[in-house]
Amino acid sequence: MSDLKKVLLVELSVFERMTPLASGYLQAYAMTDSLIRSEYRFERYSTVARTPRADVIRDLVRATADVYAISCYVWNMGLVRAVVEAIRQARPQAQIILGGPQVMSQAQRYLSRTDEKTVICNGEGEVTFSQYLRALTESQVSPRLDEVSGLSFYRDGELVTTPKQPRISNLNDIPSPFLTGIFDSAYSIAILETNRGCPYHCGFCFWGAATNDRVYRFDEDRVREEIKWTAKNEILFLFIADANWGMLSRDVDISRHITDCAKEHGAPNVVYFSAAKNKPQAVTKITGIFQDANLIASQPVSLQTLEPTSLDLIRRSNIKLSAFAAIQEDLREKQISSFIELIWPLPGETLDSFKRGIGTLCENEAQTVIAYPHLLLNNTPIYHSADSMGIVTRPAGGDVAEAQIVIGTKEASVEDFVEGMYYFYAFHALHNTRSLRTVSRYLVRQKGMKYQDIFSAFADFLRRQGEDDPILSYIERSIRDADYYDVNNYGLFIHSVLHEHREIAARHVRRFAQSQDWWDDAKARALFEIDMVNRPYMYSNTPMDVHTEEFQALRLLDRGPRSYTVQVPAEHLTDLADAVHIPAMPEDGIFTVEHKRLQYPFMPTQSRDHSGSYCHGMIEKVGNVLPLWQPVSPSSEEKGLDAHVAI
Repeated sequence: MSDLKKVLLVELSVFERMTPLASGYLQAYAMTDSLIRSEYRFERYSTVARTPRADVIRDLVRATADVYAISCYVWNMGLVRAVVEAIRQARPQAQIILGGPQVMSQAQRYLSRTDEKTVICNGEGEVTFSQYLRALTESQVSPRLDEVSGLSFYRDGELVTTPKQPRISNLNDIPSPFLTGIFDSAYSIAILETNRGCPYHCGFCFWGAATNDRVYRFDEDRVREEIKWTAKNEILFLFIADANWGMLSRDVDISRHITDCAKEHGAPNVVYFSAAKNKPQAVTKITGIFQDANLIASQPVSLQTLEPTSLDLIRRSNIKLSAFAAIQEDLREKQISSFIELIWPLPGETLDSFKRGIGTLCENEAQTVIAYPHLLLNNTPIYHSADSMGIVTRPAGGDVAEAQIVIGTKEASVEDFVEGMYYFYAFHALHNTRSLRTVSRYLVRQKGMKYQDIFSAFADFLRRQGEDDPILSYIERSIRDADYYDVNNYGLFIHSVLHEHREIAARHVRRFAQSQDWWDDAKARALFEIDMVNRPYMYSNTPMDVHTEEFQALRLLDRGPRSYTVQVPAEHLTDLADAVHIPAMPEDGIFTVEHKRLQYPFMPTQSRDHSGSYCHGMIEKVGNVLPLWQPVSPSSEEKGLDAHVAI
C-alpha cells in the first residue's frame, strides 16, 4: 500500500456533513481502470469553506498527497487560491488539478506560467481525470498531458488547451459512490443526481450552456437503490441536484419511491428540488406527494423576473409565465405553501419594473417572494456579454469566496440597485411577514392603490429612521457590505423583525400606517388591528406582544399562553375571510387566534447562522407559522368550523 501514490480529493462546501458527490464520482470512475487501481490510492478531504484558512492549509499540507484534485466554486475560490499557493510552496513536486464551474475555460485567470504541475479540467470531470492520472503514471516529470482531452496547462511558458472531452452519454459508466462503498453513513445531507443536462440557456446560469441542451439519465433502478441506501443510512436531508425535477415522466414515480423509503426507514426528513420549468402538473403532483409524506413544506417557484425585455435578454422567454401561474394556482388550491424566487438586477430589468413585478406577484396571491442578488458566474452568457449589457459588479463573500455581485446594468444604475434593495427589505418586513396583509389587500382591491406604492412608501419610511435604529442599521449594513450575499442574511433580518427587535418593528409598522393618508379610513384602521393580531412568530417562546389596549374595532376577550380570543365586528368579517381564507364565519365573530403552530423555541446557545437559516426556512413556508383563526361558536353555515391555515 505504501508504494501507491496518494490522490486527495478536496471539496470545500457550503454545508456541513454533505456527501462530496463530485469527489465520489471521480474516485468511482477512476477505480474502474486497472492501471489506476494498481498505481493510486484515494482519500477524500471535505470541510465547509468557512473553516479557518490556516486549518484547511495545515490539513492539506499534512496530507502529503502526490495528486490534489480540488473542486472549485464561486463560494470557495478565494480559499482555493490560498490552498494551491500553500501546497505549491510546501510540496513543489505535487500535482494539482482544479475542476468545477469556477475554473473551467478560465486557465489564463487561474494558472501560472511558472507552475506546470497545476492544471485545469474544462468540463465534465470523470473521463478527463482518469486520463490525467494515467498520463501521470507514465512520467511525473513531463507527462504527456497534451494527449488528454479537456485540460488546460502551461508548457515551456505557453498555455496549452486540449480539445474538449465529449460528454458522457451513458452515465451508468460512472459507478455509484453510494453503492460501491465509497461513501459511508457519516453524512446529514445527500446529493442525488438522476440526470445531467438542462434544455434551457438562461443567461445567468452555466448549466444549460455547459451541457448544450442534452439531458442524459442515470438508470432508474440505480437511482432507486441510491435512494434506498440514503434512507437506510438515516441521511436526513435529500437534495435532488437535477436542473428540472419533474421534467421526466419517471420523476413522479421516483418521488413516490422516496416517500416509501422515508416511511420504511425514517429518512429522509426533508427533500429539496429545483422544479421543472414548463411542467406545472408534474411539479404540483410531486410536491403533493412530498407534502403528504411531510417531506416538504414549501415549493420554490423560480421566476427570476416578470419583465419581458429581461426575459428575452437572459434567454428565458421560452419558459412560460403561464406555467408558473398554473403551478401557483394549483399549489394554492392544495393548500401547499410556495415561495417565488427573483433575481435583482437582471439585464433588461429597471427599478420600476422590479417594483411593479413584485406588486404583480402580490396581486396574484404570491405567498412569499425572495429577491436574491445577481451573482455573475464565470462562463455564463451574461458573463460573456457583460460589457455590452453594462454590467457593474462588486466583490462579496470576503476572502473565502470569489463572488462578484451585479450592482448595475444598462437599465438599472447603481443608485437604482441600492433603492431596489431598500425596497426588497421593506417588502420582506411587511409582506412576507404578513404585517400589513389585510390592510394592503383592502387598499389595492377597494381603494385603487398599488402594492408597489405601499412597499415603496414603507421603504422611504424606514430610511428616515435614526442611525441607531436596529432595523435600518441592519438594512444599511447589508447593502453597504454586500451581506445579502450570505445565505443567512435574509433569515437573520426576519429573526430581527419578528423576534429580536419585534416590538420596534411593530412600532415602525404602526407609525408608518398612521403617517399615511389612508389612515383616515376607519375601515383601514380596523383591518390594521386584524393584521397586528395575525402577525406570526418565528419561535415558540418569543414573548406575545400585541398591545390590544390600543384597539378600537377588535375586542380582546381572553389571552392564552400563545393565543388571543378576539371579537371581530361583523362589518369586517368579509375582509378577514378574504385575507386569512376562512370559508365561513361564526355569527358572533369571536375567534381564538392560536399562534402555537410548528415553531421551535429560540435557543440563545445556537449560532447566528443557525437562527438565520431557521428563520429563512420558516418564512419560505410562512403558512406553517401563521396563526389559526378558530371560531369559538358555530358558524352561520354549519356547526363547527375546521381551522384553516392562512397561506
